[in-house]
Amino acid sequence: MSPRAEQHLLDAIDRGIAQYFAQRRDAIPLFVCQHFRYPGAWSTNRRALGWDLLRAPLNLLWAPFYLLSQLLAWLLHQAGLNSVARLLRKMPSGLQTQVQAYLMAQTQRQLLGLGDGASPLRDAIAQTIVADENLGRLSTEQEQHLHKALVDALSQYALTRTATADIGNTLVATIAGAFTLQKFTPGGLAIGAVLAGVVANRLAVADFFLGPWLGSWYYALFPAEPETALLVLSTASVMALFAVFACFSGLISDPLQALLGIHQRRLEKMLYSLERDMRSRTTGGFRPKDAYLARIMDIVDAARMGLR
Repeated sequence: MSPRAEQHLLDAIDRGIAQYFAQRRDAIPLFVCQHFRYPGAWSTNRRALGWDLLRAPLNLLWAPFYLLSQLLAWLLHQAGLNSVARLLRKMPSGLQTQVQAYLMAQTQRQLLGLGDGASPLRDAIAQTIVADENLGRLSTEQEQHLHKALVDALSQYALTRTATADIGNTLVATIAGAFTLQKFTPGGLAIGAVLAGVVANRLAVADFFLGPWLGSWYYALFPAEPETALLVLSTASVMALFAVFACFSGLISDPLQALLGIHQRRLEKMLYSLERDMRSRTTGGFRPKDAYLARIMDIVDAARMGLR
C-alpha cells in the first residue's frame, strides 16, 4: 500500500473512531437516567447490601494511600524513573465493590456497546471504508487498544464512587457538627473529637464536687479534656457509622449528581479521554478530580485535629 493510500485508510479509521464515540456520547443521557435516577438508583445501590459493607470502609481508608502512590508515580515519571513509576501505577485502587463491578459492566456493555460479541468500533470504521484487505488487521488493533484504555478508564471511574462517598461523609460531618454541636467538623476525625469532648464535659459536670449547676459554669469556662480511650472510642464509632453511610450514600448522591449533570459530565470526560487515547495510542488519559478533592478535605480534617 502506498503512503498516500495508507494515510487515506488511517484518516478513515479516525473518522470511524469519531463516529463511534459520538454515538456513545449520545447514549449518556439514557444511561444516566437508567442507573442514577430513581428507580434505577435503587437498583444500582442496593448491591451495597452484603460484603460491600466491609469493602466500602476499607476503600475509604485505602484511598489516601492510593492517591499518594499515584502522585509519587507521576513525580518519578517526571524524574525519568519510568520503571518504578509503572510499578506504582499498577497499585490497586482498592477492593472492587459490587456496586462498582455492576457499573463497570453496565458501562462497558450498555454505554460502550461492548460484550456479547458486539464490535461497534469495527462497525463504525467499516461504515467509513469500503472493503479493504487491511481493515481487519487495523480495526482489530484499534479494538485491542480500546480495551487496554478502557480497563484503565473504568478503574478510574469506579474510584470516583469511593471519592464521592468520602466527600459525602465529609459534608454530612460538617453539616451535623454545625447544626447539632455548633462546631466546624469537616470529617469523621473532627466530629469524633468534638463528641468525645462533649461526653467528657457532661461526665465532668455530673461529678463536679460543688454540684452539677456550678459544674456547668466551671466547665463552660474550662472544658474538660477527653481521655485517650474515650477519644478513640468516639472517633471509631463515628467512622463506623460513616462507613455504613458510605455504602448507601449513592441513594442520595447519585440522583443529585444526575440532576446537577455531574454524572453526565464525568462520563463525557471519560469518553473524550478514551477517544483521545485511541487517536494518540496512549492510555491513562482519564483522571477525574474527585479523589483529589476528597483528599483535600481529609487534610482539612487532619489539620483541624492538629489545631485541637
